[in-house]
Amino acid sequence: MYNRHEMMDIVLINGKARGIITRNLVNGKIERHGAHAVVIASGGYGNVFYLSTNAMGSNVSATWKIHKKGAFFANPCFTQIHPTCIPVSGDHQSKLTLMSESLRNDGRIWVPRKVDDAKLIREGKLSPNQILESDRDYFLERMYPAYGNLVPRDVGSRAIKRVCDEGKGLGATGRAVYLDFGSAMDRLGEKNISDKYGNLFDMYETITGESPYKKPMRIYPAIHYVMGGLWVDYDCMSNIPGLFVLGEANFSDHGANRLGASALMQGLADGYFVIPYTLGNYLANNSLDAVSDTADEFKESIDEVKKRNESLLKIKGSSTVLELHRELGAVMWDFVGMARTKDSLAQALEKIPQIKDKFWSDLNLIGNDDNLNKSLENASRLADFIELGELMALDAYDREESCGAHFREEYQTSEGEPLRNDEKYAYVSAWEYIPDSSSILHKEDLNYEFVEMTQRNYK
Repeated sequence: MYNRHEMMDIVLINGKARGIITRNLVNGKIERHGAHAVVIASGGYGNVFYLSTNAMGSNVSATWKIHKKGAFFANPCFTQIHPTCIPVSGDHQSKLTLMSESLRNDGRIWVPRKVDDAKLIREGKLSPNQILESDRDYFLERMYPAYGNLVPRDVGSRAIKRVCDEGKGLGATGRAVYLDFGSAMDRLGEKNISDKYGNLFDMYETITGESPYKKPMRIYPAIHYVMGGLWVDYDCMSNIPGLFVLGEANFSDHGANRLGASALMQGLADGYFVIPYTLGNYLANNSLDAVSDTADEFKESIDEVKKRNESLLKIKGSSTVLELHRELGAVMWDFVGMARTKDSLAQALEKIPQIKDKFWSDLNLIGNDDNLNKSLENASRLADFIELGELMALDAYDREESCGAHFREEYQTSEGEPLRNDEKYAYVSAWEYIPDSSSILHKEDLNYEFVEMTQRNYK
């Protein structure tokens, strides 16, 4: 177990994955590790948006380094937005907090019917408890009477955005709606609700200073999970022999839209039921010579890692990693977020390269690479996020349909639901990295033998 180490590169020998290069995050030492095969389980890349529900340390660097060594990156544009998150409260925030999906079992989501009432609440001149029941719009129950507040995450998130765009949003930013437990407490009693959700209510009050027992929670969607990742086959092996990718780091199980709790399913399936057999099968059926970590390929990879770190440290500009990451996150959220258009994606594809140029010309880092240096760590990760962000925008631009969590506003039904184009886009987008050139799209057709693709309907 190598705690506080970060993978910096993968080592390929004769086209097969035979080891990795790591950096000791405490002392900065670059280390090499040879192997018969490599298993990557490095999580998702939601922090490309800067603000997400992911842990601060979550990043794309391991999978992105592998992508740049030849592994295909599949469906990068499919990102899940979770509807019940504590809203953004200011520029000081570095992450967002997820409130459990279970809250929607008893909580009812609403906004004022009147724009003027919403404005008064935002200005602090009116309390939500003063809004009469007849003046509340329980919009999910109105839009989706069969499912109400329990609609899937992407559907609920887009509906929340829609009412906020109409001027009915709450909170200081106007980007929040209410999740109200008043009727549930009237029906079941406060103790019953406390027994179910007391820990969540306490967490919410600690963060916001408001008690959900006395006034409704405020929620707004946030980036939560990514369905895209490195392409893998049925054995969880990438197109690089000997390189296996598990969990959120791969694309395999969720398609265009992840269902609740299925991340746990994927972790269990990949980790317990797939890799113990497929990795053993790979080792048993391949003649692998002993590998020495003194091989030329390891030395070349170490030299590349050191060269990149040196290039980051010598820029000596004026922009911090945090400032540049916020700038990237704003572009990703505004133009490649919940609702996308051809125009917004074209703008993203114009703005992200500008951020990349600014990063490599005006980045300001302190310290050096031979000890603990959080700025260097984060800068290296941000460089990968910027390149990933451009691929995500390209993938979304190329997919001219709405499908699952990928919602193009030009492609929706008369009722505002996603409109797929199965004839043209029923495929996995597997992107191949080409240095100093545009990525190449490979299409893996989706062929269903027993299931018929249909239009979702939650009315």
